Amino acid sequence: MHRPAKRNPAVIPVPQAVAWWTARHEDRVRRAKEDLLFVGDSITQNYEKTGPAPDQVFLPIWEEFFSPHRPLNLGFAGDQTQNALWRLQNGEVDGLSPGNIVLLLGTNNTVPNPAVAGPQTAEEVSAGLMAVVDELHRRMPMAKTLLIEILPSGVSAQKTAKDAAVNAAVCERYTESGYLRCLDLTSLFVKNGALDTTLFYDPGLNHPGLKAPYPAVHPNAQGQRMMAEAVSRALFDPRTP
Repeated sequence: MHRPAKRNPAVIPVPQAVAWWTARHEDRVRRAKEDLLFVGDSITQNYEKTGPAPDQVFLPIWEEFFSPHRPLNLGFAGDQTQNALWRLQNGEVDGLSPGNIVLLLGTNNTVPNPAVAGPQTAEEVSAGLMAVVDELHRRMPMAKTLLIEILPSGVSAQKTAKDAAVNAAVCERYTESGYLRCLDLTSLFVKNGALDTTLFYDPGLNHPGLKAPYPAVHPNAQGQRMMAEAVSRALFDPRTP
């Protein structure tokens, strides 16, 4: 008796089943066409936040580094690769022809998530991220994609190892592609071999009834500014290889 092959959830397009996500997706489908496209999860969506101060005031960073380039923010909090893949296939990028795409995804795939059956392996997450890259290139073949490698976090050693494996596999896959390059920002957030948690806002969160401190995942305003500076240099500095 043959068992059916396991389906990889990271490559099956699916929307998040929450109202705000659907409304945001529909709004983005209606948006004017832009020149610089960001695709990601909460770390990307955070560029729209204006508080609470001082750790989560991100909009001025977006306006300083990216607004002059007519950007469109397709960051959705909580998104895994399969959610972003669904959005790309359901109108968000129809008719777009940006010069540059900035992609940051995958960290939500490498943590346990009750919405997804079973943990996702590094191979599954890599395949999911590659599916997003391929979908972007298929729909916008003239665009250059800057893939920000999954950022370091304080969740667990297991997640850190899985993220490193995903980053290595995806970047190796597209080394000779001509349309994707990787940007490793580990050096911004890791000092002397340890994660600099002062650059993340999660450890300072305080929600009644939830266990704290929270592991570092989301850069705070200082960390996000450092990241935006690095991304801006990679995109627009002609001296950057």
